[in-house]
Amino acid sequence: MLDLRRIYSDGLDAVIINITDVAIEQHKPPHVATFAPTVHVYAQAKLLLFQPNRGQILHGVVTKVGHDYCAIKTLGVFNATVSRKDVDTSKFSEQNQLVPGTEVRFAVKDVNHEGGFFSLTGALNKENTGPVV
Repeated sequence: MLDLRRIYSDGLDAVIINITDVAIEQHKPPHVATFAPTVHVYAQAKLLLFQPNRGQILHGVVTKVGHDYCAIKTLGVFNATVSRKDVDTSKFSEQNQLVPGTEVRFAVKDVNHEGGFFSLTGALNKENTGPVV
């Protein structure tokens, strides 16, 4: 089964998270391809999309802290990377350290999609970012 949660759609400019209410359009006949074993049918469906924008604040959980970056997972699926230079360490305390498992709010710096796969670049030095307390 194809994992749609990580596939970026250029046409939608988003990642498809869920598809529901799929219905074949009855008033349009299916089209059988002449030289390929495929049938094209017209359908409608409801899509749940993940479409973050630059500057948007997202919630995530730190999964790794390296020498020059930290990794964050948002919605339990999507990866974000924050460079050390984009971390305001004064926002973290002894009780809320920047360690794996810490819940944070981060600002989206950039949305990256290459070859159908998707990731985010974020910042922890903007207003309304830092540990969730």
